[in-house]
Amino acid sequence: MSLGPIGMNSGMDINSMVSKIVDAERLPKQQRIDNEQAKVDSSISAYGRLRESLDTMKNLMANFRQDKAFAARKVDSSDDGVVSATATTEAIAGRYAIDVLQLAQSHKVASDVLPEDAKFGPGKLQISLGERDFSVDVRNNSKLIDIVRGINNDKSNPGVRASVINDVQGPRLIVAANVSGQDHQIGIRVDAPASNNLHRFEYKTLEQRVSDLEKARSEAQNLIAPLTPEEQEVADQIAQKNIDAAKSVDKELAESNQKAAVNADPNAEKAGVAGNEMSDTAVAAAAKAGVDANRYLKPEDRIPGWTETASGTLLDSYREPEPELDEKALEKSKDVPGWSNTASGTLTDSYVTPKEAQQKLDEQLAKEQAEIDDAVKTGDLTPEQAKQMVRAKLPEEQRAYLERVDQAKQELDSAQQAFQAYQGMTQVQAGQDSEVLLDGIAKLSSHNNVIEDAIEGVNLTLKGKTDPTKQASEIDVEYDRDGVKQNIEQFVSAYNQFYQVAQSLGGVDPRTGAAGPLAGDSVVRSAESRLKTVFTSAIDTAPPDLKTLTEFGITTTRQGSLEINYNVLNKQLNNNFTKLGDFFGGNQGFAKKVEDAIQSMTGVTGSIRTREKSMTERTYRLQDEQANLDRRMDTIEKRTHAKFSAMQDATSKMHSQLAGMMNALG
Repeated sequence: MSLGPIGMNSGMDINSMVSKIVDAERLPKQQRIDNEQAKVDSSISAYGRLRESLDTMKNLMANFRQDKAFAARKVDSSDDGVVSATATTEAIAGRYAIDVLQLAQSHKVASDVLPEDAKFGPGKLQISLGERDFSVDVRNNSKLIDIVRGINNDKSNPGVRASVINDVQGPRLIVAANVSGQDHQIGIRVDAPASNNLHRFEYKTLEQRVSDLEKARSEAQNLIAPLTPEEQEVADQIAQKNIDAAKSVDKELAESNQKAAVNADPNAEKAGVAGNEMSDTAVAAAAKAGVDANRYLKPEDRIPGWTETASGTLLDSYREPEPELDEKALEKSKDVPGWSNTASGTLTDSYVTPKEAQQKLDEQLAKEQAEIDDAVKTGDLTPEQAKQMVRAKLPEEQRAYLERVDQAKQELDSAQQAFQAYQGMTQVQAGQDSEVLLDGIAKLSSHNNVIEDAIEGVNLTLKGKTDPTKQASEIDVEYDRDGVKQNIEQFVSAYNQFYQVAQSLGGVDPRTGAAGPLAGDSVVRSAESRLKTVFTSAIDTAPPDLKTLTEFGITTTRQGSLEINYNVLNKQLNNNFTKLGDFFGGNQGFAKKVEDAIQSMTGVTGSIRTREKSMTERTYRLQDEQANLDRRMDTIEKRTHAKFSAMQDATSKMHSQLAGMMNALG
């Protein structure tokens, strides 16, 4: 309560006098409350420190009781730059040789150099990644950057990333898969007029283009002279030779792209490592090499091992004369089901070559075109009307046949044009799985550079290819003895920390004679006693030679702390490692007994918790006493001040009367 300087006229300092009277009344009671609160706070803090040190030990024991505590495995690699590994508790200890044959890498394709001001569209890009696909609509007069944004921002994109590489000759489009593996190949189809620049972003391998051409020619063949099953086998063998040759060319192109990339940038060789892309320079060089290598060349100049007898329709696809099957080809054809010496001539003669099939289609359509031209001249009709009139005169089967001929001719011309005029994307980096050879026997693979459960319980992380001139990398899977030793050391350290805290809180400093906040408290003595009882008790479920802590080399010093004899401990770890769990683990093991002993003290109903609760309640009572004291002192202050004020008024009044009398007498 704040009081004004009343009574100054008479020279009396009422506020000062009231304050001294109240302080004299408050001091002994306030000192008792403050001393008791300080003692309570000190006890709460001491109990908290004691409880924390015990709980630290209890948490360590909880880890000891887990099955993995003594089943953990440690893995070492002889060359971390090639392979590293992790092992679960299921892994079998042993040594394994790992040859990394190839790293997983993502598929990547690139366009040829594009004009700076090139415009694209309208049309649609059908893009696939493995079995998932999405489409990108391209508006008329779109720029290259618009196409990149359209691909990258499409919500249905399963993991394809587009970017622009600024080559010295001009920009290129690079399309790459975000995931590695041979099952995540990129495919790009274009739905647009043939003259549209979008076709420069189409991606088809030479194998796919040869296959499309073979399919179109096969359909034309069947229109002219349908093959018997035996004859179809011969045709399939010839077609397969062409596709196999295309595969060989594709492989050679992919290898040349990789070599070009490495020549442009030596760091590009590590592009197979997951998450590590080739540099822009390497990509540009590889793309340029790929485009150049994929130019239209004669087969004898581009197909390895080319011979006249292996030509087939691939030679014809280059508009060169196609030889008939020679004796060597006929000899191979004898493997066809149904082949016989008497039937061989028939099969060979009845097989119509793709060029012959196209010639016969042309003859059929030329004959019809002559009739159409005559009808146009004599009947004043448009070509389409004349065509319908000519075909209307034919039997229904023949009309249907000619319509199929039209369709086959259109598809054959389209396939031939697509094969010859391909200007689309080329492969810069092949998508492939990682491959390793385990112990020189087992071949393992993964779509990325982590092979899970390569060995039961062991995961391999591949980082580089094995040098063929060096020995295979080795990984050693062993019991994690060092980890268990560290856990035991942590337990001993945790107990010694508790013991030190208990001595400082419950003992007397021999140098100063100052007693700790819990000196004489039975809780401290009880905690030490309970733990030492567990430490010296035998574990019934443990093996005969691992019944107590002393058999691990853990003993109590004269001061009361624990110490480790490492000779004994190391011997147990080396000779009886698989038995350690029987001592520490289980519901009757050492760890559980320590946990239970600590829980009886630090648990909700434990002795330390009970003391802490009691101290907290005492704090609440002291707070109530403090509030009561404050209210009483406030009342005393007001009452005392009122008395002094009344006395001041009376004195002032008396002085005034006395002064009046003196004046009257004067």
